Amino acid sequence: MADFEFTPDQKAAIESHANMVITACPGSGKTSIIVEKIRHEVKTLKTYQGVIGITFTVKASKELKQRCKRDGLDTKASFFGTIDNFCLSEIICPFISRLYGYGQFSLECKSYNDLSDGWKNWLADSGLSGQNLCTEDYEKYEAIFKALYCSDIILLEYIGIMAIHVLENSEGCRKYIKYKYTSLYIDEYQDSSQPQHQLFLALLELGLSAVAVGDIQQSIYAWRGSDPRYIKDLIDKPDVFEHHIVNTNHRCHPSITNYSNRLFNKDCPLLSTQDIRVYQWVLGGTQQSVASQLNDQIKNLLTNNIVSSLSDVAILVRNNNTLDFLKNGLNLPFRVFNDDPLSLINSPVAKVMSSLLTYYFDHKALINDIVELVSQYRSLSHSQKSYARSLIKRIVGCDERTIKQKIINVTGKLLDTKALELETSALVRVLGDQNLLKQFKPTDKNEVQVMTLHKSKGLEFDVVFHLDLYDWIFPKRDFIQGCYEEVFSNWDQDLNLHYVGITRAKEYCILVSSTQRVNYHYQIINGRKSQFMTLDGLTGLYI
Repeated sequence: MADFEFTPDQKAAIESHANMVITACPGSGKTSIIVEKIRHEVKTLKTYQGVIGITFTVKASKELKQRCKRDGLDTKASFFGTIDNFCLSEIICPFISRLYGYGQFSLECKSYNDLSDGWKNWLADSGLSGQNLCTEDYEKYEAIFKALYCSDIILLEYIGIMAIHVLENSEGCRKYIKYKYTSLYIDEYQDSSQPQHQLFLALLELGLSAVAVGDIQQSIYAWRGSDPRYIKDLIDKPDVFEHHIVNTNHRCHPSITNYSNRLFNKDCPLLSTQDIRVYQWVLGGTQQSVASQLNDQIKNLLTNNIVSSLSDVAILVRNNNTLDFLKNGLNLPFRVFNDDPLSLINSPVAKVMSSLLTYYFDHKALINDIVELVSQYRSLSHSQKSYARSLIKRIVGCDERTIKQKIINVTGKLLDTKALELETSALVRVLGDQNLLKQFKPTDKNEVQVMTLHKSKGLEFDVVFHLDLYDWIFPKRDFIQGCYEEVFSNWDQDLNLHYVGITRAKEYCILVSSTQRVNYHYQIINGRKSQFMTLDGLTGLYI
């Protein structure tokens, strides 16, 4: 049973067995809907069957899996992970050799930026240099993909179009998917790219049931090839997909919901509320001064019992430069959530190293999660899994002087491969940086949470300080010589990102600007408020 009473809209989505698109606003309980649908379905499946649960981040997939397994429920042969992990572990790694030729390859997933200069130069000369491709581009670059494959490399940027090619051309792959999986659930569909959209449709054509969940107003990854038009495409197929709208925000205080909704519609109806908890602050000084002033403001939150711990407070920024100002200006304990060197590599070795670090620092981390991760890259027998668990346990007794080599050794044995210099160097950088190491440790209630707006997606906090609300910065403006009109780089994407930031706040949201700012040339200039703070319809909705 769920821990709360579902609304009629939620119940309708849960109880329907049709293919569907669920458009869900922030705080609407969309994850709970997915969980209940999956739990209902897996109870009816055979032991060798499962569902595919696709989420946008590894953290989200872990949460989905744990919630689906609540009360010891057996989720059978289900897959929970990101779209890239699914493509690699269930399509590319098992079946690409049938198309490209057999070989004793230990495939490594690399991003374009992590390739050697020799590879980069060759790919650039051939017209392939890390850009977003569509499935129609596959044939043009097939020879290059095969050449990389012969060097044990799969390019991260092109996993999607390669997976589509394998699925369409390998009968064994199609039979495997149809035999093992009955349904496909994809969260954050508004952030799907063209290859991911085509994969979703291809799996639907195989006979799998399909559920897509998303929110057009939370589309924030256009720079990675994501496009909300793909979820609109599903909505525009009522003969194929039921459209369920779940638009009650259970997370945010009504005044925060009112403010955030007015960003998109200046005339939208407002929820009834007795008080306003959205603030627009213009503080004196530059970004550095803002960071210093936040110390007292956050202490006041504790003193006045508005929050019970520092971890209930988040500071969200648009630019990484502002993270540096905060690191230098905050004197309260804080944790910065940012991309670490291992996560940027995204190879099997780097992922296993990251999971071992988490296991080393977090006593709640599970050995089986690491074993399952390893199983995505190589088949493990029952005895091999037992050996893997014994290897992982050896991590616990290490001290800081030996942990680096122990992680390298254990990773090598788990994956039966040797770590590259790129991967060992990344591990060394993480171990040598206390701020990076914090990301592998359990959340400390005595730490303010600091991150970019993009990193905040899917999270929630009692109080949010939303920084970087300056003209030219957010929304980003383009400088055009001789043009005196405001020209924005991508208004819609920036507005969506602003909306995401505001709706992370449960109780209070403080939008922060300042009288001055330090620009990219490190010059101090006048700070003017963001255009987002003066939109029509917001008057009276903030203090």
